[in-house]
Amino acid sequence: SDFERTATTTEAYETEAQTNFDAESGRIEQSVQVKDQKFSEIEGATQTAESELTLAEDNLRTANKLHEDALETLEKLQSSCVDASESYAERRQRREQEIEALK
Repeated sequence: SDFERTATTTEAYETEAQTNFDAESGRIEQSVQVKDQKFSEIEGATQTAESELTLAEDNLRTANKLHEDALETLEKLQSSCVDASESYAERRQRREQEIEALK
C-alpha cells in the first residue's frame, strides 16, 4: 500500500513533469523559429543596406570625377573666353578678316 502510493505519486509527478517539459519545449522551439526568422530578415536588410551603400559610394566617386573633369574644362575655357586679352572690337575685326579670307 505504501509502495503503491509512492509509485502512483511518482508516476503522477513524472507525467506532470513530462507534460511541463513538452509544453516548455514547444514554446522554446517556437521562440527559436521566430528568432531565426527575425535574424534572417535583419540579415537580408543588412545585405540590402550594404549593397545600397556600395552603389552610393560608386555614384559619389563617379560624380566627383565628373566634377573634377568639369572644373578642368572650365579652367581651360575660362582663359580663352573670359580672360581674353583682345577687346570686342579686335575680335570683331579679326572675325571679319577671316570671313573676307574665305570669300
